Amino acid sequence: MNTTIVAFFNNKGGVGKTSLVYHLAWMYKDLGLRVVAADLDPQANLTAAFLDEDRLEQLWPDGNHHPDTVFGCVQPLIRAIGDIADPHPT
Repeated sequence: MNTTIVAFFNNKGGVGKTSLVYHLAWMYKDLGLRVVAADLDPQANLTAAFLDEDRLEQLWPDGNHHPDTVFGCVQPLIRAIGDIADPHPT
């Protein structure tokens, strides 16, 4: 299986990375491509753009436990209590 990966990175904030990725993801999906948009920014603005408020509240309950997020997947590794957990893409 060949998979194309496109990553956007810039240390400077406010240059349009999130907006660009959001619109490209929708454009590629509309063209019939399978797309995964992974939001690794702690502010999670890309995630918030794709999901409604109810789903966001499910993903980010009160406290520090976020099992269905990328952050939640790497927590066992960061806390040195286990391997990276299986992701749950939404």
